[in-house]
Amino acid sequence: MPSNGSRWFDVIVVGGGPSGLHTANLLSDYGLSVVLFEEHSEIGKGVVCSGVVSKEAFLRYDLPKESIVGQIKDAELFSPGGLHLSYHHPETAALVVDRQIFDKRLGELARAKGVEICLNTNVVTLSVKDKFVEVSLKTPEDESSVRAQIAVIATGVNFKLQTKLGLGGPKKVIKGIQTEVKIKDLESLRLYFGSRVSSGFFGWAIPLMNGRTRIGVMTEGNALESLKNILSNFVTYSDPGVEIEMIKKRGIAFGAIPKSHSERIIVVGEAAGQIKTTTGGGIYYGLIGAEIASEVVNKAFEKGNFEARTLSEYEEIWKKSLGKEIIFGEYFHRFYTKLEDSSIDKLFHAAKQDGLLPFIATKGKFDWHKDAMIKILKSPNLRMALLNGFIK
Repeated sequence: MPSNGSRWFDVIVVGGGPSGLHTANLLSDYGLSVVLFEEHSEIGKGVVCSGVVSKEAFLRYDLPKESIVGQIKDAELFSPGGLHLSYHHPETAALVVDRQIFDKRLGELARAKGVEICLNTNVVTLSVKDKFVEVSLKTPEDESSVRAQIAVIATGVNFKLQTKLGLGGPKKVIKGIQTEVKIKDLESLRLYFGSRVSSGFFGWAIPLMNGRTRIGVMTEGNALESLKNILSNFVTYSDPGVEIEMIKKRGIAFGAIPKSHSERIIVVGEAAGQIKTTTGGGIYYGLIGAEIASEVVNKAFEKGNFEARTLSEYEEIWKKSLGKEIIFGEYFHRFYTKLEDSSIDKLFHAAKQDGLLPFIATKGKFDWHKDAMIKILKSPNLRMALLNGFIK
């Protein structure tokens, strides 16, 4: 124990979301002592998320099935002009989770493995010294500090620590907004496109098993107005029988941060920009990033070397796994944001002509969109609609 009274661990994890908790779980499996700091009073409290997680992710990581509140098999896509595309997947493609239950179970697993989880704890600063990292902490009761050999930043859409360490932030932060409404007889996922519902992205309506529906938007425009426009498809605010939950907002990272490692530092999940740039989904990508990070950190302990060049393997591996998906999504987004509503309608027409949805149903993957984007760029009608809208 150092003279200043700071407590020591092998690894400090900052952030108690899925990527931080999964990293802590895996590092504990390697026999390392891990402490995790979470600023909220409960794991999973106040999370704003569509909660859509692929079936592939559940199979790969044995995620908490008790958190499942819905499933996605069929989808309906609506263009600005009212054009409608239906999509039917041969089997369940994704599951919908209650994030509070999902995160809480991951937290319980971490504690069971020996991870020390400190709630209501704000990491004020993170400093890299010659032989350790140190975090200064603030709780409602007091202030203190903790030291470790290495720190993992998993702070979600909060980029303060990364910025201070010179690692940077994502290209931009998109606005996200969501609520839940009680709606009868909605069985399939609905996606809405066009300027009325989203600037640059889309809106959604996700049916749950309890008869409620999650309705939300990703946008670069007026998020609240966009949400109201989607809600108008289902409810009127004057209806006394309508039950609308509190509207919640959050930012969504778009694009990888410039650097996700440095000496004694690794950044995982949304904090590193490990987010699908097509949909804004980040749970699965964050879990993959956590897995890669834990393997590289364990190797660093085996070598007794925590230099940036040793930890650079992390960035190399995760970008090899996820980088092309993120970059292709950014590339496609640049085209899509130039489209006017009439061009999006033409894109819907072209999707019918070129068989995009049957291609996705047979060969598409829920978390991996690069092949579908290549299909769009190679298909004559789809490419023409996209390019004409872009030039216009």
